[in-house]
Amino acid sequence: MVIMATKSFTSEFKFTQKNANGLMNAIENSKKVTHTINQKVSNVNEKKNIDSIMNSFFGK
Repeated sequence: MVIMATKSFTSEFKFTQKNANGLMNAIENSKKVTHTINQKVSNVNEKKNIDSIMNSFFGK
């Protein structure tokens, strides 16, 4: 049995004139990123296949 934990982070953000200018500059200077996957991938839907992958990942 594998137990996975997740942790959520929440923060408050106060929008002011000072950080609005910084946000506008960041948006104006941002560039589109092209991301490619260089490895073969496949969809795994069956539980036994998923279990096998997870067991090999965790060294079981």
